[in-house]
Amino acid sequence: MARQNVIQLRISSHRWVNAAGWFLIITYGLGALVFALLEYFGHVMSARFDYPPLFIYLVSGIQILCSVALLFPRWILLSLAVFTVLSLGAVASHFRIGSPITSLPAAVYTVIQVWLAYRIWQDFRPISKDESAE
Repeated sequence: MARQNVIQLRISSHRWVNAAGWFLIITYGLGALVFALLEYFGHVMSARFDYPPLFIYLVSGIQILCSVALLFPRWILLSLAVFTVLSLGAVASHFRIGSPITSLPAAVYTVIQVWLAYRIWQDFRPISKDESAE
């Protein structure tokens, strides 16, 4: 019987990686709820960025879904990739409306996400099934 290699994610024990992960989970989850409520009650986001309200709700839903997915090791890298795309879209939206200074928080989120994804990617290593049984 041939041995098959599997990819296993070792969750980093480095506390900065864990703290950054929880920071993203909490801020994206709460931020998505706040943005959706602001849009629902006052059309704040669609008026400022000239996007349809449905788009704001869609982005908020994706953020909440990815925040929950960050809790599961199998989905961490995909969630961080989606968050990075959303952050870059937020930076681009701020530049589009002519307010590049207000895009700084989204740029900082992008840097945090890329760093966190890099640290987690370093923890990937192939191990055999025999090693995982030990």
